[in-house]
Amino acid sequence: MPVVLVPFIVIHVSAVIAKLGVFFRIPRLQSVAEVNTFLKRYKPYERTADWILWVTGAGLLYFASWQMLRQTWMIVSIALYLLVFVMVRYALMKELKKIGSSKKLLATDELKRLRVNNWCVGIITVVLLGVIATLMMTKP
Repeated sequence: MPVVLVPFIVIHVSAVIAKLGVFFRIPRLQSVAEVNTFLKRYKPYERTADWILWVTGAGLLYFASWQMLRQTWMIVSIALYLLVFVMVRYALMKELKKIGSSKKLLATDELKRLRVNNWCVGIITVVLLGVIATLMMTKP
């Protein structure tokens, strides 16, 4: 295993953890104003994390071997990984933007629904990340 893989893995996993920090922030949002403030602050943070994930992911494939893409477990892992971020983007971020553009001050019903979505996506994410970890450790 090339020495350069370790820093790439550490940076990649750190970016994943940072990006998934949204699960811990959403339950604390109490009003439309807080949602808007969060979205303003999170957008550049999310964009940076996305770039780090793409660059380190490509670097991991490059230094590990492009031949890994021929292995089914790797393709399934990447697909599940992308599914996690698609769920976050469309189930949580879309709902946050909808609440942020609301004319309401508190939007309590919408925030309740967002919290339920957050729990559902969070649980599914933990399960999928567990499956990904298992696939990457066992390489079936």
